[in-house]
Amino acid sequence: MDWDLAQLEPVRGAIDIAATSVVRDFGHVVELDDLKQEAAILVASNPAKVRDYLADEEHPSHLIRWIWSRLRDQIRPLVRRANQTVSLTRVEATHQ
Repeated sequence: MDWDLAQLEPVRGAIDIAATSVVRDFGHVVELDDLKQEAAILVASNPAKVRDYLADEEHPSHLIRWIWSRLRDQIRPLVRRANQTVSLTRVEATHQ
């Protein structure tokens, strides 16, 4: 785990952009701070891959895309469960 890597400005920027994008689609299931924390863990646990993305100056958005994709993969099961859950308020409204 390389926590220092997650603190670099370009990495923090990529984390912010990716997490904000995911929360725009799935804010009903996850919170922005939680996604940023998950992204930091992802970065810290994959230092070689992140360094490769940082070294590719021609395609800086590839790091954002990689983080974004991994975050979406992680929350997809939560979204599925949330979409299958029916609120008690909704059930009561249909029986009135």
